Amino acid sequence: MQHVLSIRNFILPVIALLALTACGGKKGELRIKGEIQGLNHADLVIYSRDGVFLGIDTLHVRQGLIDWSCPCNKEHGTITIVYPTYSTLTVFGGSGDVIKIDGEAKQLNATAVYGTPENEAYTALRKQLREVPTAASRDSLTKAFISANPESPLSRFLQIENLSVQKPVALRNGESLPDFTLVTRKGDTITTDSLRGKYTMIAFWANWKGDATNVNGRIRRLRHQVGEHFQFISYNMDVNKTILEYVERTDTITWHSYADCQVFQSPLASRLGICDIPYVVLADTACRIIATGKDWRKDIAPDLETIIASLKKDTP
Repeated sequence: MQHVLSIRNFILPVIALLALTACGGKKGELRIKGEIQGLNHADLVIYSRDGVFLGIDTLHVRQGLIDWSCPCNKEHGTITIVYPTYSTLTVFGGSGDVIKIDGEAKQLNATAVYGTPENEAYTALRKQLREVPTAASRDSLTKAFISANPESPLSRFLQIENLSVQKPVALRNGESLPDFTLVTRKGDTITTDSLRGKYTMIAFWANWKGDATNVNGRIRRLRHQVGEHFQFISYNMDVNKTILEYVERTDTITWHSYADCQVFQSPLASRLGICDIPYVVLADTACRIIATGKDWRKDIAPDLETIIASLKKDTP
């Protein structure tokens, strides 16, 4: 077993670092600054699931440099930054913190984060995890960190993100949808078993990704063609339900609509390995996967046309 990281191993380096950067932070504000070399111009999605700040914002990268701030009255919490590749970076911070990011576009998973003990510890832990060859070893290392630092906010985060989330399944045609339960925004309960008997389409989308909203229009038109033979689930990936309520009204989403404001960490999305949107999963009447993909015309439409032709043939 490799050396288990402990928060106290980082206290002195963090104090020294904070002393050097103390001129930045002020109460009521959270600031993130730094550099991602090679990422010259990008607009990254940034959000907080636990209320460090509300809604979705944009973190601008210009000539590789980052300097973002927001009003913040919460002392501690997590912030998620979504890269152009749709991989994510978790940052810990709160009121008065100045977080420093240091990375390279060619190796985003190695981006270092400084500014609080949790960020220092997580950066060091992620480095160790990258050097461990097997998933089982990485899981053991994560559990060892949690055991050594039971009261750390980082440990609580790791327990949720790394230990309780089910592993992604491979979306292969012919395989069954995983067992799941969703409570829709209207209060209806959907389970895998309840979907049997009709074709099912699950569409992952969000307002913050421009072309992702188009899938709702496609579903609206498709419903007129397939009638009661299909059931649809619009699986929203926003973090602000106010935005979703507006889109539901303007796009007339009258079918099943689900949202839990967890974006790519949403349980079903995480289990299915969804890391980009729009993304559509199409299953048959036995909940076996028929088609999946981002490109409606290439990935979904051919199988839909076959199903629709079959339904028309069977209709007296």
